[in-house]
Amino acid sequence: MKIYKAKNLGFCYGVRRSLSLVESASGKVYTYGHLIHNSRIVEELEKKGIRAIDDVSEAEEGSTLVIRSHGAPLEVIAEAKARGLNIVDATCPFVKRTRDIVADMYKKGYTIAVFGKKDHPEVVGINSICGYNAVIIEDENAIPDSLLTCEKLCLVAQTTSSAKKFANIAYKFTKDRLKTVEIFDTICYTTQERQREAEELSKLCDKVLVIGDVRSSNTLKLKDICESFCSAFLIGSAEDLKRIKFNADDKIGIVAGASAPDESITEVLQYMDNNFTEATNEEFLQAVGADETSGKKLSSGRVYTVKVVSADEKGITVDCGTKMDGFIAAEDAELEGTAYDPANYPEGKELEAKLLPSKPDGAYPFSKKAVDEVKEGDKIVDTVRNGEEFELVVNKAVERNKEKNKGGGLLGKLGTYTVFVPASQIKEKYVSDPKAYEGKTLRLVALEINDEKKRIVASQRVILERERKEREEIFWANVVPGVIVNGKVKSISKFGAFVSVDGYDCLVHISDVSWTKFKSIADILTVGKKYDFVVLKADREKGKVSLGYKQLQKHPFDVAVENHPVGSVFKGKITSIMPFGAFVEVEPGVEGLVHVSEASNTYVKNINDIYKVGDEIEVKVLAIDSENKKINLSAKACMPELSTEEKAQRSDRKDSKPRAARKGDREKDAGDAEWSEDSGNNPFADLLKDLKQ
Repeated sequence: MKIYKAKNLGFCYGVRRSLSLVESASGKVYTYGHLIHNSRIVEELEKKGIRAIDDVSEAEEGSTLVIRSHGAPLEVIAEAKARGLNIVDATCPFVKRTRDIVADMYKKGYTIAVFGKKDHPEVVGINSICGYNAVIIEDENAIPDSLLTCEKLCLVAQTTSSAKKFANIAYKFTKDRLKTVEIFDTICYTTQERQREAEELSKLCDKVLVIGDVRSSNTLKLKDICESFCSAFLIGSAEDLKRIKFNADDKIGIVAGASAPDESITEVLQYMDNNFTEATNEEFLQAVGADETSGKKLSSGRVYTVKVVSADEKGITVDCGTKMDGFIAAEDAELEGTAYDPANYPEGKELEAKLLPSKPDGAYPFSKKAVDEVKEGDKIVDTVRNGEEFELVVNKAVERNKEKNKGGGLLGKLGTYTVFVPASQIKEKYVSDPKAYEGKTLRLVALEINDEKKRIVASQRVILERERKEREEIFWANVVPGVIVNGKVKSISKFGAFVSVDGYDCLVHISDVSWTKFKSIADILTVGKKYDFVVLKADREKGKVSLGYKQLQKHPFDVAVENHPVGSVFKGKITSIMPFGAFVEVEPGVEGLVHVSEASNTYVKNINDIYKVGDEIEVKVLAIDSENKKINLSAKACMPELSTEEKAQRSDRKDSKPRAARKGDREKDAGDAEWSEDSGNNPFADLLKDLKQ
């Protein structure tokens, strides 16, 4: 039998953080709901007097209320403050990020959609941020129709959701081409890693043991993933292993949910080792250990197991296996922030303590505090051994030593470990001045841990690169022709405007800025402002995206038709005169034709005799040809009807040419009257003509 363990086992950062906060809380302590979804941990907390409540009114006045890693609804926090409770916020940083996103997008008028379980405490808390107006998607195949028609949509996910199902939902919104969609992958990175490992192991193994509680959402998702490829079993403790039939040639995988305690994992591993594998001699010796205090000679700096003889206000007298007793001074007994109490050290209690260098008369000096500090440091480091993200405040910047050819970087402390972040690992691009980061908080993953030297080499660049790749996948999956996106104008050039969409530079070509002529793009688009654009072309291979702005604006001809329907009368300026008539501006960039026959209520031989360019005349809309974008106007229809005497005078002034000659003129006029969109009402043609020049 072969056993394969996942890399990520045990509590995630958020769970460890919440447990640490609840254990360090003072006074009467309550948790809002169960701190984590694991019955074993909940029972241990109850034994310590830490009770879970679902109603804030159950908490005693002046007591401490710990907000679990899932977060809590806003009204719960407000009520707790109103009751004067001491609030300790143990909300997971990943959950808090989702809540911040929802608050910001809801404030901007977006409809909020959350992929997750409607009744899960994390989702309930997130929903409270937007006044419980979020639409909860529990099934990737049952997306409410209302979400496909809303103007602005923000999509987030429960941190423990299935990454694949969330991607399918995001694609659905992209495919249906909503006007504006903001998609935030808020699934915890650790969750995604555990899901990825579970899938890889289940493809390799015959059976997979999933360690965790039946109430844990992320644990159940791991089991679902594994069951797609092999047999999977939910394991709460070693007892559950007895009901499984193992074969000698089985390949067994072991994964664990983010809320699975170390004790449960250790039990399972030990059971499998004891029943199906043989321990080597080295492993046996490590398990048994060696008696450090059997010798009579003690060495300073080493850690020994000692036994309490007595304790008082000054300190603790201990038996260290030699003729002379040891002594732990009160100031060396407890960690900073923890009060020393002799009652906590009854006779016979065993302690681990470090022998200090100096030796006063009558007793060896020990420090329990020094050992506890190391243990605390080890606990913190254990949370980052599996590549989990952690935060670090930079204490000092180290400049590059050119003479020794050593690179610079940043230094900080994580427990008793010194953390070094090389300059090349601060950002994706090399940082030449690390001093700018002193005092700042970095998000890091450990690249190398040296327990002997208490050193950690870490990187923020790994996180930034991973997040950039994730953003790229989402960006290129969503930015397809026809999709409307929101972007900020970064700069303007002669040939177009550069727009930032989710951090990516896209181009709006000058020909796609406006339907009408303009002197400068800056007259239409302002640098620093956000606008909606439509994706015209997207080429991932070349990394280029072309956007259009004018395509989302009404065509000037359509605006003109709306403002000036058939039969309406308005005053317009003559823009040009042709032998067959005059062109009048209807709206900026749109012209209508007043044919010579509609120029006056009297006979007009030459239209230049009655009109000139720049004249403002009253006209009536006679007809509109939307397909060819033509508008026929009449000035005659706006003039008063001629009297009988005026009609007679007009008849006298008619051309005395022979009928044949007049007919020829009419045919010529009719021929000249042929006009097209290109000749007088096509701002596109004018714009393209200017560009070609």
